[in-house]
Amino acid sequence: METNLFENVLELIGNTPSMRLKAIESYFNIENKLYAKIEYFNPGGSIKDRMGVYMLQKAREENMINSDTIIIEPTSGNTGVGLALYAIKYGNKLIFTMPSKVSLEKEYLLKAYGAFVVRTPTNVKPDDPNSYYSVSEVIKKLIWKKNKKIDILEIKNIVEYVQQLVNNNDLDKLKEILKEDIKPNIYAYSPNQYENKYNPESHYIITAKELWEQFDGKLDYIFAGVGTGGTITGISKYFKERSNTKIIGIDTVGSIYKLVKDGMDIKKALEHAHTYLVEGIGEDLIPETVDLDSIDDMVVVGDQESFSMTRFIAKKEGILVGGSSGAALFGTIKYIKDNNIKGKKIVIIFPDSGRSYLTKIFNDDWLIKNNIKINDEKILEVLL
Repeated sequence: METNLFENVLELIGNTPSMRLKAIESYFNIENKLYAKIEYFNPGGSIKDRMGVYMLQKAREENMINSDTIIIEPTSGNTGVGLALYAIKYGNKLIFTMPSKVSLEKEYLLKAYGAFVVRTPTNVKPDDPNSYYSVSEVIKKLIWKKNKKIDILEIKNIVEYVQQLVNNNDLDKLKEILKEDIKPNIYAYSPNQYENKYNPESHYIITAKELWEQFDGKLDYIFAGVGTGGTITGISKYFKERSNTKIIGIDTVGSIYKLVKDGMDIKKALEHAHTYLVEGIGEDLIPETVDLDSIDDMVVVGDQESFSMTRFIAKKEGILVGGSSGAALFGTIKYIKDNNIKGKKIVIIFPDSGRSYLTKIFNDDWLIKNNIKINDEKILEVLL
């Protein structure tokens, strides 16, 4: 009998496994059942496959895109791959903007799917004309201005032109383009994962339901990193409609989420914001896709602890994950120990694969260059 056969790559998304972290439980003397939901089993290698495809499916249903539309998005990499999986099936071209701190592997990965990538500075405010948010708007407006289907050479020329503006720090020209009043058209579309309601909805409809069915609704805690906030917001809404499961968010040092969650004014919180190395979690803005009220509590984890735990997971459990997964696990263990939590069933979302960070997190030379210590077990003693 033929089984487990699929018609296209989109059908492979979801139904990812959850694995008990017995070696971690034993090592850190944890009296709870810890499960990792391992999202790198998605075909694009991360949880963002779910959201990326869902947003574009909805855009097509609402006649906002067709096969002539160029998809443009600011991304740290993973959302871009999810969008690319959809675009390949439906024939869309892709342009992504990406901050310079994001690993080279992610840039190469997006290019492997046929996308164009524009790199932007990391240490700039979201509304700066050369931030990766603003630069994506610049590209979109330049395509709208043409008001026609453009070929691959024209796309290449636009990408090279914008990259040159960014490299030359030509803020005046970038501002000029951003201020132009250009009527939108079908030829360029940005899903905008930071504002798109279908980001959290995808996790409410798909991810949360999957988790619920895996554990028959019997979960005491769910821990997840907060990036755009779509994952944790969607999951929280689903579970809180059905159970008393506690939802705990993982933030990073340099982000403003925990500060705002604790009641600090956003403007004041931004005074404490600074760059950090871990990718995929934390923000220096509050996206429309996050509902901080739906999160019961938050834990802040630094780069050092995130990376030490990420490397430790690979050696202890044989799971190669990214830095946000390490942050999530470190934050989980810290939280349950600080609050003396015992006898509970806990799931931690592991968003992506460590293969996208081999030249960074798993490269001792890069870590040392960035003032990150590599004696992982010594660093993690704080949790014992």
